[in-house]
Amino acid sequence: MLLPFRLRAVERLALLAACLALFAPPALARSDDRDKPLDVQAGGLEGVMTQDGDTRFTDLVITQGSLRIDAAEATVTRVAGEVTRVLLKGSPASLQQENDEGQLMRARAQQIVYDTGTEIVVLSGDVQVEQGRDTFRGDRVRYDTRNGRIQGGGGEGGRIHLTIQPKPRATGN
Repeated sequence: MLLPFRLRAVERLALLAACLALFAPPALARSDDRDKPLDVQAGGLEGVMTQDGDTRFTDLVITQGSLRIDAAEATVTRVAGEVTRVLLKGSPASLQQENDEGQLMRARAQQIVYDTGTEIVVLSGDVQVEQGRDTFRGDRVRYDTRNGRIQGGGGEGGRIHLTIQPKPRATGN
């Protein structure tokens, strides 16, 4: 009974990582990662294993293909047997995943929340996202995975900071 619960909760975390590839829309998560074995390691597990309630993981590491999620603490909330919310906390919590071209996306924040009903991901607290040579920093990012809308704010002096590197120029000989 424990294994099916864990897989469903962790599959939601994997979806969260794929959603965070938003900072380079054509560069989605590696397409074959979902076909790879899912490995979950945790220092501890505490909670209810019934239909409703929270389960808390400590010292969590999840890997699946190129996906890696690290969090000091994760809370998975279930209602009527379905995962409704995943909360990752850390100093910082982090995730990374490659796209099909081998480009790595890395994201970290003090807190990452994924609401499965609305499919909204919120990163907060010293948010940093890197994709290739491009970077984003701020205090809060809200991403609606259904429509691709993103909102960001805060950070240094109450502002967000994006650095988008120019494409390398082709050299002609």
